[in-house]
Amino acid sequence: MTFRDIWRAALFGALILGALAGLALGALTHSVGSADHDAIRRALVAADPQDLGVPLLKRQVRGFEAGYFPDCAGLAILTREDRWPDPAIAAVRADTILPNGIEEMCDRLLAELNGGDDGTWFTYARYWHGALLLHRAVLSGGRYDDLQTAAALLVGLAFAMLFAGVAWRVGVVPALLLTASVALLTDARTVVDLPVQAVGFAAMLMAVGGFAVIGAGRGGARALLAAALSGAVLNFFDFLYTPAAFAMLNAWVWLAATRTDGKPRSWFDALLIFGASLGGYAAFWAMKWAIAFGFDTTGTQIFIFGANEFTRWGPATGATWPLEASAMAIGWTFDVWWKAATALALMAAALVLRRMRGGAAVQRVALLLVPVIPAVLVIEIMAAHTVNHLGFTFRIVPAVLAIIAASLVLRYTAPDARKAAISPAE
Repeated sequence: MTFRDIWRAALFGALILGALAGLALGALTHSVGSADHDAIRRALVAADPQDLGVPLLKRQVRGFEAGYFPDCAGLAILTREDRWPDPAIAAVRADTILPNGIEEMCDRLLAELNGGDDGTWFTYARYWHGALLLHRAVLSGGRYDDLQTAAALLVGLAFAMLFAGVAWRVGVVPALLLTASVALLTDARTVVDLPVQAVGFAAMLMAVGGFAVIGAGRGGARALLAAALSGAVLNFFDFLYTPAAFAMLNAWVWLAATRTDGKPRSWFDALLIFGASLGGYAAFWAMKWAIAFGFDTTGTQIFIFGANEFTRWGPATGATWPLEASAMAIGWTFDVWWKAATALALMAAALVLRRMRGGAAVQRVALLLVPVIPAVLVIEIMAAHTVNHLGFTFRIVPAVLAIIAASLVLRYTAPDARKAAISPAE
């Protein structure tokens, strides 16, 4: 890729993301304005308190920790939207509970649902909160159980999209190993009970699957633009879960999709795909901040960021030695024996399949693993965020294992070797 490709992708990306930001605000405004907030409150009041994080804010569900804080923060937004006469203002403000310690978040949500909460609230305007589109649509006419079912179906659809996109561009066997690793070693079976988080999790898988379809077969500015667009889509639904894992998977798919009769892709270009993926994510996020600022240029009515917001998640406030955050994520991933056994079984299967099918050369496998480097760098730069949110940041580890397993079984014939094999027959 050339510098011209980069600036062309940046230019067209800015124009397209700007248009998407307008559509996103319109979708949120319509969602807030058309929702039946009385029905939403009734559905939440009727829900099992444990599904709303009471009395346990965190508990083990199907072998993984279920943390209810993000869901309670999202659900609290729904309870006060109709206090604003303009749904656009409500959508941008996203008023939610400001807990005095995370332990009281879900207790205060129940207090709000059962007569009103007199504690402090704040505007959670820094996120798009696109996940709440599903909540408003389902809870306006259904139960919380229905929302959990819809979230489970969405996660299932996301896995199908991930598999289909990777299988089409890379191959069925690598896609099977990649999808199985993510499904078995992440909290996919647990997150379906947490609809806010489930939508974000599904969005990551869909974004990668979508990029595989629209971007992995392309090069130059088009590939960079596709990566940026997939990052923007993820940011709309995401709650800053594991964007580094998403960018890593995008870069891997792009590398793995190299055609046998085309020019091999370089590690540098893969890093550009990684950067474009995160760049689109960050740019679309910044557009939400700009929209919030546009609604309140004084900063007195809509809070976006505090003075230390970009420093409190860094390594100085979290992990204290290099790669400590990564080590803690690995420890969280393999907290019980069966998870380690599952990972070993997947790797053994990959090695057996590699021996049976013939795999790419070691140098090729090493190239495919290059996207792991910037992903690890990101989670180390955000060490405090990684360590304080291990309940979902650990997903980077299964994603790394997934691309290792898929890389081992990937077939690849370099263009020169392919031509040489054809020449004698001619």
